[in-house]
This record gives sequence, structure tokens and C-alpha cells, in this order.
Amino acid sequence: MLRTAFDGSRRRRIYLFRHGDVSYINDQGIRVADSTIVPLTPWGREQATMTGKALANIPFDRAVSSSFPRSVETATLILEGRGIDVEKNDAFVEFQGDSSTRNAVTDLNQLAYAFKDAAIPGARYVGGDSFEEVNARVIAGLELLLAEDTWDTLALVAHGGINRLVLGWAFDTGLASFASIDQNTCCFNVIDVDTHPETGAIVRKLVRSVNTAVYDVAKEGNHLLSLEQIAMRLRKAVPAL
Repeated sequence: MLRTAFDGSRRRRIYLFRHGDVSYINDQGIRVADSTIVPLTPWGREQATMTGKALANIPFDRAVSSSFPRSVETATLILEGRGIDVEKNDAFVEFQGDSSTRNAVTDLNQLAYAFKDAAIPGARYVGGDSFEEVNARVIAGLELLLAEDTWDTLALVAHGGINRLVLGWAFDTGLASFASIDQNTCCFNVIDVDTHPETGAIVRKLVRSVNTAVYDVAKEGNHLLSLEQIAMRLRKAVPAL
């Protein structure tokens, strides 16, 4: 779907999704050893299916997903029946903490509020990935997608942390706004990017919608932040934490 801004710029639209609900606790009530491979829960699959139905009239012409299974599964369910291939892209995989200490965390506040210092130079996510380095990786990947002029409406399915980086790019706030943005499971954000019709240079970025979840539009269902929810599940599974 070709869109044109008032000044003649080409207006392209990105629907930025977070993956659906997952659990980092296994059937034995133990924290999973590898969070990168967890699948969606039944509720996560239902969220993605509902989202796909709600956006059935959106003319997606390209779909890109983080290579993690939870994002690929979410993208596949949202786009079910459209005949669009989901492209896996490692540029959009989620932050990873220090694997050597992942299961040794005893203060769940460290996890629940792991994003609070993202804007501090040199800060790392739970002792692992650098916020600055992941931000550079994500924005580079995004700008490569924008440099390709073969699409007008993109479905980009990633993660809570990654989406915050993309929104920071769109707001021109970078990591300064990172800790103030939340992303519910299977939410979507709408970002328009205007480019020069001849050079393809970015003219402006417009944020149309943030953290819209079709199953809880008014945010009545849960008052907890996304990382608080993960920490709460861990506390319930292992009460001593």
C-alpha cells in the first residue's frame, strides 16, 4: 500500500510486535537453563492468534522476526493464512544476561528492574549484554531494512527490550527513554517512517501507537511491568527467592 506524506515523502509503516506470552519455568518448577529456546505458552499462542485476527485488514507485504523461537512462532500465528514468509534476523534478538550467574540470582529485584540503568554509559543487562552495543546492533539492522525499498508495510516481531530500542530510535531519545517504555506480551506499536522519494533518506519518524494489546486495550488486566511479571512468576515457582 503506497502512502504519500503532504510534502511528497514516501510514508512507510512498521508494525512492531513483542512476542506472545512465554514461561521461563519448566514443568518441574525450575527456571529453564536456556531462555532463548522457550516456545509460546497456550496463552501466548492465543494472544498471537487474536492479534492476527484484529489486524486481518492490514496489508503487510514483508515480515521480519527475531530468530528466537518465541518471536518466529508469534509472527507465524499473526500472519497465518497470508502467504508471507517470516524472515529470521539475529539483529533483533533479545538482551541476554550473564549466563554464568543466571540461575544464581537471589534478589529478584535485580531482574524486575534490570532496565532501570540502561541510559548509564557502560551499563549491562544483568551483567551480560551492553545496552549501548545491543542498541547499535538493533538500529543498524533496522536501518538496513529501511534501506530496502521493496516494502511499504512491515511486520517486525521482536522482544520487550528490543522494541524499547526501536521506539527510542523513533522518538530520537535513544537509551534515555528505555526504562520508561513498557511492552506487554504480543503488543504492537505503529511507527511511520517518511523517506525522500528520490534519495531514500529518512525525512521524519512518527510514532502512531505504543504498547497496544488487543486482549487488554485499557491495561486493566495487569498492573505489573513486563520484567516484574517474569520476576513474580519466578517468586511463585521458587518462594525462597
